[in-house]
Amino acid sequence: MRKWIAIIAVAALLACALVPGVSFTEDRDTVLLARAIYALAQDASYDAKLAIGTVAMNRRDSVWFDDTLDGVLNEQHQFPIGSRYDAQSLAAAHEVLSGRRTLDADALYYQSPAASRPRDDSPIAEVGGFRFYNR
Repeated sequence: MRKWIAIIAVAALLACALVPGVSFTEDRDTVLLARAIYALAQDASYDAKLAIGTVAMNRRDSVWFDDTLDGVLNEQHQFPIGSRYDAQSLAAAHEVLSGRRTLDADALYYQSPAASRPRDDSPIAEVGGFRFYNR
């Protein structure tokens, strides 16, 4: 019996070592948000990552968008969802899901620094090259 317990424990440790960034305590929304943040802002500052997460949560809380984070993030042509994330994106996702907001609740749209054409209206905030808008 002890032999099987030891084998299972070693297998669990190896699984954790082979799949970094995934833990047994991360829920689906946290990982999904971390993947979206990383896909958009992997080389951006931590503040920019928090701002991207804030926009996603502002949309979830808005009557104009889906009321689930999954629905907001998977809306067509809005948030890219990659397959990877890093520790900083995961930390930003945790903070935002815990209630931290770095932009006003009316910041519902973003434009990345790589956008080919600037919007006509003025941004309400700019963080790490990203511009944030309320309409």
